[in-house]
Amino acid sequence: MNSSSVVLELRQPPLSVALFCTSLVVAGVLAAFVVSVGGPLPFTAVFLAFIVGITGYNAATVLSRVRAYADGSLEVRNRFSTRQLKRSDIDRVMVGRQGGFGSLRRVELLLNQGTTVHVVATQAPPFPGQRRLDQQAAELRRWLDGTG
Repeated sequence: MNSSSVVLELRQPPLSVALFCTSLVVAGVLAAFVVSVGGPLPFTAVFLAFIVGITGYNAATVLSRVRAYADGSLEVRNRFSTRQLKRSDIDRVMVGRQGGFGSLRRVELLLNQGTTVHVVATQAPPFPGQRRLDQQAAELRRWLDGTG
């Protein structure tokens, strides 16, 4: 698919990207500190592995996206997987139910086969991000209906 046929693209909000960049700096400082202190090798190795794991997970979250194409296909790139869908595969677009106080919400796609695809690129905190989340869901609904 070429980028000129992209009619809709959803990504993480700029605040999430800024927080991720800040976390990279903090992780680098912590890693340098632990290595320079020269503690026990097993602790240092586990600590560095922990930092790399968290940073990798957060990087995958920030790089997630959704692209809708003019030909009716949808590419959902989540943390560690990418799915190619067609309009006809999608039954409806929903805003994910809140799992508990303070949990993240996101747009979800209910597929005709009964499975749900979580759209990580739309993750938002419950209150400040709700309006943005509703807008993203509406944009995807318009694309699904063929009107957007």
